[in-house]
Amino acid sequence: MNTYINEITSKPVNTDDGGVLYKIPAGAMCGNGDLGVVFDNDDNGLVIHISKCDFWKFNHGVHKDGGIKTVGNLRIKNVDLNSYNIRQYFDKGLLECKFGDTEIEFFVAPENLIYFEIKAPVSAEFPCVDIDMPSTCGSVNSKTENDGVKCCVRKFEGAELERESGVAVCCKETASYEADGCRYARYCISVVTNFDDRKYAEKAADMLGACDYEADKDKIREKWTSFFSASKVTLEDKVIESYYNSSLYHLAGCMGNREFPPGLFGNFITDDFFPWAGDYHMNYNYEAPYYCIFSANHPELFDGYMAPINDMKENAAGFAKLFGCKGYAFPVSFGPKALDVYSQADCKEHGILFLGQKSHAAYACVIPIMHWFSTYDKEYALENYYDFVLNTAAFWEDYLVKQRGKYVIKGDAAHEIPYYRGKKFRYITHFGQVNTVNAINSLGLVKLLFAAVYDMARELGLNKEKYSLWENIIENLSDFPTFIKKGKKCFRYSKFGIRWRDENTVGLQHIYPVSQIGFSSGEKLLKIARNTYFINDRRLDDNGSNSYLPSGARIGVDPDFIIEGIHQNIKEFALPNRLFRHHGGGIEHLTTVPATVNEMLMQSYEGVIRLFPCWDRKSDASFENLRADGAFLVSAENKGGKLTKLKIKSLRGRRCNVECSDISRIVRESDGSEAAFERAGDTVSFETKSDETYILI
Repeated sequence: MNTYINEITSKPVNTDDGGVLYKIPAGAMCGNGDLGVVFDNDDNGLVIHISKCDFWKFNHGVHKDGGIKTVGNLRIKNVDLNSYNIRQYFDKGLLECKFGDTEIEFFVAPENLIYFEIKAPVSAEFPCVDIDMPSTCGSVNSKTENDGVKCCVRKFEGAELERESGVAVCCKETASYEADGCRYARYCISVVTNFDDRKYAEKAADMLGACDYEADKDKIREKWTSFFSASKVTLEDKVIESYYNSSLYHLAGCMGNREFPPGLFGNFITDDFFPWAGDYHMNYNYEAPYYCIFSANHPELFDGYMAPINDMKENAAGFAKLFGCKGYAFPVSFGPKALDVYSQADCKEHGILFLGQKSHAAYACVIPIMHWFSTYDKEYALENYYDFVLNTAAFWEDYLVKQRGKYVIKGDAAHEIPYYRGKKFRYITHFGQVNTVNAINSLGLVKLLFAAVYDMARELGLNKEKYSLWENIIENLSDFPTFIKKGKKCFRYSKFGIRWRDENTVGLQHIYPVSQIGFSSGEKLLKIARNTYFINDRRLDDNGSNSYLPSGARIGVDPDFIIEGIHQNIKEFALPNRLFRHHGGGIEHLTTVPATVNEMLMQSYEGVIRLFPCWDRKSDASFENLRADGAFLVSAENKGGKLTKLKIKSLRGRRCNVECSDISRIVRESDGSEAAFERAGDTVSFETKSDETYILI
């Protein structure tokens, strides 16, 4: 089975999912990291929606009619959609379509050019190609046609907007010929926004003059071949392996614009009315798609993550001052270029959508912290995120309260308080949430934050005046709250306030993605974690499966339970195009399969590389170049229950710790010499050199 192919054999059906307030498209997709397309249909024929990460309506306030907008539609008529077949080739970036007697090859090139070739019998009416743009949400549209080039422009402008935005889409037939009773026609479409080029309409038209179908087809194939060669997972379970690959493909397909990373729904926007304006939600939704990218050895997908966060620094400093603190604090959400989608006059907290939570900036730090520990790229950290992490820590230095020798978090809700606004809000009803003490997710985030900023500062030789304070906070931060539920000791959502919720996974996110409990935590904490995990089955949780399933691997639950959970998610939520239709966002659940599988095959977040730590050793599996903390690339195979082919490449020359009792020799691949190592129980430790590969025997 080729696990880089997906076949769609029927027209997509996009419904409201039984009353859910939004839809996730089911049609075939492809993208280049910025530009995305989604196949659809209507009564007139084939519709291909075009969207782009940087096309937004910059309308101030809580969404109104602002947010990310669709670019336009490619329409192809005279196509028999009663006979329907599309093959998605993830490792080639191609779609091969067959509709009756019509065949279409389709791909999105790196330079924001869309190419397709139509093949149809000469005897039939040849498909008709056109483009259009919606005029919803007050856009100003225009359309011209000159010398065979159709150009559409869509703009949002006006004094009420924070900034203007515009996009141009130009389409041209580039070749036409007949052979063997068929007619062939090739087309190229360019898509350019005002953020790409001030003269975006002229730029779009000019791009068509230099387009090259075959050369760009080679480029896109090389791009995806290179992408999938960065790491590889091979499983006996080919269904899971296939979803592993398709999930990474779709994530990479929308993570390529360094100024406009994907919001809740990436770049598969099919109309102007996606929920929450497709914004950046900072209490897990924005972060979740990035959970898996480092272990899968795709740190390049992080490159756009910090852009909207760093754009919000000035605002973040102002938000922190509202709570009497230095540093940075965030509301629950915002848009690109510091777009305000958080101001609401009747909110009880300064007219801002904090929703009772102070932890949003700390959650935003989770992903750059993952980048730090997995790359130890000092120059990159200084340029992109050290300042943000440092100032988020500064907020918590002020916000924490020390009582009886312990640092305590007060007034920070574990869960959103969704009605913390308006005349109907009853303070007494939400007294516990408003006055929360030691929310478990915030405790985990703050523990991670201070451990990471301390590590960064020492590696960078900065902020030595802070070391003693950080050490004190790390040593004396309050313990995770617990209580007895169903006769077992479990983690409680907060020391005072909300005790438990039967949805979402807030009570487990300190385990994953926040990495505060694992195999090194001791049996006492692991037992509490496992009790909490099994209080109710969250494998199909609409908001939390992307953290619930990896959390299970982190604490060593039965791997069959986790594998079954992956299959349940595929059965219940997977769409024909390999997206997942959950209620908690769009692209965030693409991380579920790769993040979970990677944690089952290899873990490293506690400073020790563990191989197949949560895997049924009766099931053969292998991986190549999974990325471990400490900047190591690890490859290994479980064959017949035995560990073989263990290789570790050191990227930064750091000391390496591996838990494996069978290791007797470590050999440098470059010259065959043996490396010295130390053993402590089942763990071996050895010094490494940068860019050196070590074979562990």
